[in-house]
Amino acid sequence: MAEEQTEETVPESVAPEKKKKGFMKIVAIGLLAVGLAGGAGYYFYGKTLLARYTQGKQAHKEPEKVEVGPLLSLEPFIINVSGDSQRFVKISMAIELKNEKAVERTKKMTPVIRDMVLSVLGTKKPEAFMDVNGRAAMKKELFEGVNRLFADSGLRAVYITDIIMQ
Repeated sequence: MAEEQTEETVPESVAPEKKKKGFMKIVAIGLLAVGLAGGAGYYFYGKTLLARYTQGKQAHKEPEKVEVGPLLSLEPFIINVSGDSQRFVKISMAIELKNEKAVERTKKMTPVIRDMVLSVLGTKKPEAFMDVNGRAAMKKELFEGVNRLFADSGLRAVYITDIIMQ
């Protein structure tokens, strides 16, 4: 009887190993089938799907060619910073115009532009010159101010080319 019990226990212990091996085979075959199906789908439809989903994005990725108009550089401005009489800012600027005709008209008005720029920059605190967001707001304010000076100035943009604070 002892022999019968050992024989019965041995097949039971071998049976879970067979179940594990059978399950692993099924999982491996399933993964292989999914991989083959995905590869075949990509082979037959990959280019079509890729073209469909990237066609709209490619139009946005191509950088637009931006034409920069003529630039008029202004002499550097040296300004006392508002709220702190011991701090000075030296700032250089350039303005972009739409054509050479606008540049010639604007050159005649340089003293008026300089006065407006000094008025705007003289009210700024030191933090506005050091902060990127402050400079962006300052450029917008300068653009609006210069644009108001002329009915049809042809102004495209105001660029701050240099800032030195002491």
